[in-house]
Amino acid sequence: MVTEKKERLIILKEDFDALTHYVKNHQSELRYDQHLQKELLKKLEEAEIISNEDFPNTASRLYSTVIIRDTIARINLEYKLVHPNETDEWNGKISPLTPFGIALMGLRKGDSFTWQLSNRRKYYSVVEIRNYTFI
Repeated sequence: MVTEKKERLIILKEDFDALTHYVKNHQSELRYDQHLQKELLKKLEEAEIISNEDFPNTASRLYSTVIIRDTIARINLEYKLVHPNETDEWNGKISPLTPFGIALMGLRKGDSFTWQLSNRRKYYSVVEIRNYTFI
């Protein structure tokens, strides 16, 4: 759960369409946690949807590589946001349709957020965003 994130989620229209289509057509796969499914859909519905022309190249989106720094442990972690069908958590490929994945969407270099685990908090800052799809 993200406990601090100043602005509402920004999302590229193409990403919004792909993710909402996936959620609506794969409900049986997400049924294991209906509360999570509703929470993710709510975050998507409340997001600011931006066209390709207006979306900032510096913000994370689907297929972005996001490098974050655990500010307490002082280690960098690298994740790639991928379509839910391409998830490979062992190799850092995570879906935006997970709580941590959606927390990474729309972030920019310098942003920071707190992640609440069951009995502790983790503090992260964004070190780098790589968007290879933009020219």
